[in-house]
Amino acid sequence: MNQRLDRIEAFLERMAEQREIDRQEILAQRQVSQREMAELCSTVTSLVQVVAIHQPNFERFIDQMNQIRTENQQIWQEIRGLRTESQRILEHLFGRQGNGQE
Repeated sequence: MNQRLDRIEAFLERMAEQREIDRQEILAQRQVSQREMAELCSTVTSLVQVVAIHQPNFERFIDQMNQIRTENQQIWQEIRGLRTESQRILEHLFGRQGNGQE
């Protein structure tokens, strides 16, 4: 009977030791999680600051790109107009020379 009680007592002691180890691990994991959460919050805050700094620059860049696109469209319209006008001049000149030679 004493052996059985000794085995039960030893088992209970091991269970108590394991419980303490588990509790320590849980506390350590909680500390790590809290540290990771603090780092994550810090990172998010930094990213928000970066966005706040660069957003106006990006918006200006987009505005400039839209302005350049509009200017390019105007330039292409002028080029098409000049090509049409050049074509008409060439037709007029060569049409006249062709008529004069015949």
